[in-house]
Amino acid sequence: MDDFLEPKKRKSKHIFRLYRRVFTLTFAVAVLLQVVSFTQVQLKDYFTRLDNEFKVILTVDPEVKTEDLTQMGESLSAKEDIMEVKLFSPADALAALQKKNPQLTEALLLMGRNKMPAYFELKLNYKAVNNIGPFVDNLAAEYQGLSPKYSPQHARTIFLVGLCLRIVNMAMVFALLLLVFFMFLVEAYPASARHMGAGVFSGVLAAAASLVFIAALVYPSGYLLPALNSFTSVGRQAALFVLCGLMGWTLTKWQKF
Repeated sequence: MDDFLEPKKRKSKHIFRLYRRVFTLTFAVAVLLQVVSFTQVQLKDYFTRLDNEFKVILTVDPEVKTEDLTQMGESLSAKEDIMEVKLFSPADALAALQKKNPQLTEALLLMGRNKMPAYFELKLNYKAVNNIGPFVDNLAAEYQGLSPKYSPQHARTIFLVGLCLRIVNMAMVFALLLLVFFMFLVEAYPASARHMGAGVFSGVLAAAASLVFIAALVYPSGYLLPALNSFTSVGRQAALFVLCGLMGWTLTKWQKF
């Protein structure tokens, strides 16, 4: 009778036995991390390209003397928020336009406009781009012979993409810190090596399944390898496998699955 009333102890499952609940939970997290990885990589790429392409153009008025241009260039280069200054002469400006848009250059030459104004091309840091309106107004007030031209929409897009990238990065770091903190909280929980080994196996298998799932979503586009290379890397996938393995280990030490 006593043997019947005494609860039976569950034996730890085999190390290669899959814990379905651990796998399902870790798989859901792994899929979300794959999507976050894609977003993070693409946002960084977009931000870099947008930031490199954004320039402020200061066209030189005809009354400005040629010998004053060197002094203006040195003064602009000395400003903290200006990273790079390039001076284009009228011939250089026409050659640059010819390289970017040959058809437009040909149309200008047919109209008899074979001379373009000299201009300065400014590369700004991220802080100045975020405050582009007042920054350009100050330049126009300080340099009377220069007329600033830029794209407010381009600057706005750089600000928004940079903000999204920063939020994603901070959220990822915060989530990882919480996971590490949770692992320390369950460190004192007793668990057998086989039980935790099965949890690690379930987590790693979930990471592999998430990669297959993402590949299955990308495959119909016909650009599987280029698409995978554009949002992930071997290092990122290795880190994800390690993270999912640690998550499986933590879950199985916290609860008996």
